[in-house]
Amino acid sequence: MNSTTHDQSLHLALNEIFSNVSSNEPGCAYIASFDNGVIYKGAAGLDSIEENLPIATKTIFNLASVSKQFTAFAILLLEQEGKLNLDDSILKYVPSLGAYAESVTLRHLIHHTGGLVDYMELAEQANVKDTEKLTPEQSLSHLEKHQMAAFPVGTKFEYSNTGYFLLSLVVEKASGKNLREYSQERIFDPLHMNDTAIVERYPTSFPVARGYRKNEQGAYEIYESPWEHMGDGAVHSNVEDLVKWGQNYTTGKVGGKELVKKMTEVGPKTSQTGQMITDNEDYAFGVFLGKDFDCKYLEHSGGWAGYRSHFMRFPDECLTIAVLGNDEAFEAEEYAKKIAEIVLRKSAEK
Repeated sequence: MNSTTHDQSLHLALNEIFSNVSSNEPGCAYIASFDNGVIYKGAAGLDSIEENLPIATKTIFNLASVSKQFTAFAILLLEQEGKLNLDDSILKYVPSLGAYAESVTLRHLIHHTGGLVDYMELAEQANVKDTEKLTPEQSLSHLEKHQMAAFPVGTKFEYSNTGYFLLSLVVEKASGKNLREYSQERIFDPLHMNDTAIVERYPTSFPVARGYRKNEQGAYEIYESPWEHMGDGAVHSNVEDLVKWGQNYTTGKVGGKELVKKMTEVGPKTSQTGQMITDNEDYAFGVFLGKDFDCKYLEHSGGWAGYRSHFMRFPDECLTIAVLGNDEAFEAEEYAKKIAEIVLRKSAEK
């Protein structure tokens, strides 16, 4: 493990957190970076067991659902450009969904209150495994055939990948570019996130850590998914690039300060039988609002096939934390929160 820090005790404390990650098994990369340039980072375990290749902080992972904030950001950029309205019906962009989805808006999809069934459930019903190929066209076909809401629109918060998958189609319709192209041009390139890209089909054209799980015999086997959906996942990046993204929540270098402020706004309250329910009060634009550690922060976790991820941004502390792993059983969120606890405590002591 390597770590860069001026504080030896903090260095030791962070090393201790990751001491149980074996050097000859899948592992993780982590970073805790203040905007003033004070950085703590490290890596443990293997990027590839087969090649005995160690993970580094530059190693690229599949971010899984940590990707959702980039999709929400792309939608807000298009709103800023006057190319869409958050209160547009999804049918304006994906009319094939059918009349039952007429009242579902882009805002509902962003905040997980749209009531559309999760496309992953429909794939499961169609006996498509996560290790088998599934295209966006197939999932759209599954959704078109379903024609039934999971719950009435706006009455409930229920985390759903369908909303963000559909938002990727909205970006394409509104901008004339698919989400991969649009994000590259409008987000990743301007922020110099040179190791970040959305993958629309596998294998990737650049090196990515292999994803793993343990089989019944207790041996690690490769566990990756060839599904080709964008929007709800599919951003691939490393911890160093995620720092550049975290800083944008403060600087507004891309999008401007008003737009990044909007990213932190939670959805409207849901209403059930005349009562206003606040079950979605902590989900904003592709990020949850956290309130631990006696401070406010943004966060999102991700898990897909053999990848686990967690991203945290503490705006007032100007701190970004990211933990990315390549083992299905890796607890990225737990590690990220341990890092936050140590770094924030040490920072408060100074």
